[in-house]
Amino acid sequence: MSHQDKEDLRTPLAELKELFAPISKVDLASVARHGNAIVDLNTAIVMALLTFGWNQQQTLGDCFDDANAATRRSFSGVVMAGSFQALMVVLRVCGDALAQAVSLHMIGHLSQSTDWLLHGRPTFAVDGSQFAVPRTAKNLAAFAAASRKAKSAYKKKSDYAKAKTTQVAVSLCLHLGTGFPAFWNFGGSADSERGLLLAMLNRLPENSRLVMDAYYFGFDFWNCLIDHGVTFVVRAGKNIDLLGQLKLQGKVKCRGTLVLYWPQNAIDAGSPPIVLSLVTVMVGRKKMFLLTNELTLDEDQLAELYAKRWAVEVFFRTVKQSYQRAKLRSRTPENAKQEIQWTLIGIWMALTEGAQSIPSGERLSPVRVLRVICRLLLAVSRHSHQKLNLHGELSQCVLADESSRQSEKNSKDYPRKKRKRQTGEPNVKPISKTLRTLAIEAI
Repeated sequence: MSHQDKEDLRTPLAELKELFAPISKVDLASVARHGNAIVDLNTAIVMALLTFGWNQQQTLGDCFDDANAATRRSFSGVVMAGSFQALMVVLRVCGDALAQAVSLHMIGHLSQSTDWLLHGRPTFAVDGSQFAVPRTAKNLAAFAAASRKAKSAYKKKSDYAKAKTTQVAVSLCLHLGTGFPAFWNFGGSADSERGLLLAMLNRLPENSRLVMDAYYFGFDFWNCLIDHGVTFVVRAGKNIDLLGQLKLQGKVKCRGTLVLYWPQNAIDAGSPPIVLSLVTVMVGRKKMFLLTNELTLDEDQLAELYAKRWAVEVFFRTVKQSYQRAKLRSRTPENAKQEIQWTLIGIWMALTEGAQSIPSGERLSPVRVLRVICRLLLAVSRHSHQKLNLHGELSQCVLADESSRQSEKNSKDYPRKKRKRQTGEPNVKPISKTLRTLAIEAI
């Protein structure tokens, strides 16, 4: 009896080439290079993705060996990096430009899909996370907070020890709708997430919307977003004082409660207030207070937007826990930045391929997707000729059905000492007649 699915089986090499089809036409003409550089940039992109994004080997050298073997089978007639050190030399010189070229290419492709706009605007969830790196002298100087102050500035040894922690701060703008990590920025453990975000504003598409948690607040910060033409939805907590009971006599159309964010130092400086809409919504079982400068959004739309913001939290958890990238392996700051940005791109490509393969209505298992992709990489690098159906294997990468589960699934890890403070409710104070007059004149 003949096998009916025989035609669906392909070689591992053919399947691997198919995975790189979305980035095969990236425009690299604008990438600046040294006049004597001869390494092909397309192969450098593939090697970076295979080394950092689709690999579970223990050392970076072993990761590169598999990536190098697979890349040489995929390309012929071009000059490639022959060692891990050679690859990192290429990435340190033009790795940022290559990553941005890949990102812009994917944004151009995704912007044609129906998922690009959410309630009329490209919407990005913003969050930050920190990745540990080896405690080398260069990493300490670049990332540790203790490198910016003298040791005598710390009153306790424990404070100084904590300040010597070497961590890379990553601020990420994740596109809601496609899940693409479109824009990112790096800093040290003492760098502000708000500052890292402000440095990325010039790269955002026109008329973008940002969805942020309660940490992203501040008069100057919000004004900077508004000056760049960015609208925002942010969770409000007890750290924000607002002026309420405002009526602008038809000047502004608003679907929520119209409030002003006008701290005293801004009033003294003569700065105009920020007009916001304060809306109370239910996200899941939690009552939340959301502020937005996009005054025409209603409660349901705001609740939907903030609920989708959880995607960026899940993405970081997938990278750090499911893919075991909580601690990077690079021993220099330049290499660490290349490692994390190619990891982000590679993981998104793998998750997207898996999401397109699973049956409708099922939930994707990131761990299973990683195992399938890693097996494919090993099969290509070890010259395996065994036929396989990648789409069929990825279609099985679904979460297990736990509808009949009776035991608890709470974490059994040792509890952390850090306790998150409750966000609370924003403080809405009545506005005085004098301030009301000044506000109406300023708006």
